[in-house]
Amino acid sequence: MVRTADGGLFSGDTSPMEDALNSLGGDGWELVDTIADSRGAGANSGQTALVFKRPKR
Repeated sequence: MVRTADGGLFSGDTSPMEDALNSLGGDGWELVDTIADSRGAGANSGQTALVFKRPKR
C-alpha cells in the first residue's frame, strides 16, 4: 500500500507521484483500489491509500 502526502493525490507537484506509480507499474504492480482517509477538517486534510496487486513471483 502506498500513502499520499497530506492534501491528497493531486495536490502540489504531481511529478514525484507519477514517477513512483510508473515505476510500480513497470515492476508489474496494478492499482486496484484507493482508500480515502476522511478524518479531519477540510477536503484536503486526509490521505489517500493506494492499494496494488501483482502475481506472485
